[in-house]
Amino acid sequence: MASIRPYLDRRNFIMAGMASLAMLPTRAQAAWPDKPLRLITASAASGNAYIVAQVIAAELEKRLGQRILLEAVPQNSGMRATEMVSGAAPDGYTLLVGTSSQLVFNMATFDPMPVDLPRTLRGIAMMNAVPMILTVKADHPARTMQDYIAYLKANPGKVQYGSGPLGTTTHVTGMLWARAAGIVVEHVPYNAGSDAMKDVIAGRLGHMFDVAVTAIPQLKSGAVRGLAITSRERSAAAPDIPTVAEAGLPGFEAQTWNSIAAPAGLPQAVAERINAEVASVLAMPVVRQRLDALASTYFPAWKPSEVDAFYASERTKWIPVVREAIGRR
Repeated sequence: MASIRPYLDRRNFIMAGMASLAMLPTRAQAAWPDKPLRLITASAASGNAYIVAQVIAAELEKRLGQRILLEAVPQNSGMRATEMVSGAAPDGYTLLVGTSSQLVFNMATFDPMPVDLPRTLRGIAMMNAVPMILTVKADHPARTMQDYIAYLKANPGKVQYGSGPLGTTTHVTGMLWARAAGIVVEHVPYNAGSDAMKDVIAGRLGHMFDVAVTAIPQLKSGAVRGLAITSRERSAAAPDIPTVAEAGLPGFEAQTWNSIAAPAGLPQAVAERINAEVASVLAMPVVRQRLDALASTYFPAWKPSEVDAFYASERTKWIPVVREAIGRR
């Protein structure tokens, strides 16, 4: 019997070692993050999503103790960025700034969709929402939105409006506004909204519904004139600009929003950690001050499941509207 004890000791040692190995994933998960994160945006570095992500990431880095590497991937109407994150490892190190353009409108305009968004991406946290501003060249003769509508009706086929890529919020908002106003105006998409804005400033385009984040600096510089804003109420960031509704198109309202999304298999513990940290950053006065100056509004401190529910409700609301407007069923 004396020969059995060494065997049992070795067996117990091996089993203890296996138990320790089994605990490694839990410890690794608890240690998240232990390396830099990638935060991918579907806008150019001059665009709404990237600018908002910069504000949030600067403070989030301090809280997480890791660098956040911002990547601008605007190709293919934002779908390239969405595909990159959809196919990434669900470990919390590759995240997406998910906007209404990518996660809602593209589902109405792409046929077929290159990726199944509800199946491959999950919502993590909401950041902010911002309206669009109807902008024209600073010296345009139209002083109000109704003046401009009258100008477009008097010049059929002579005016073009610009936007970011097809299927983005700036495109869809301009299309729905033209329809509500009863006008026909040619649409010119650009690889980046900033390029369209350059042509508005130069007078090569009649107008653009630019996201307030990027429109407000142009308004303050005197490069363009804002005729209307698509929010429900006037914005404190641009108080002299009437809403589209009060300017003559009752009920018209549009906004884009910025959120954090991740690959669908992301562990719940990591999702909740990111959610809590983003909520803490958004509660910081310095962050609110910067985002308020860009006409931001905010969501409740939704949990990840509530972000997913919001995505679903936005798709239910907008996909049929956009498909009908572009003649797609």
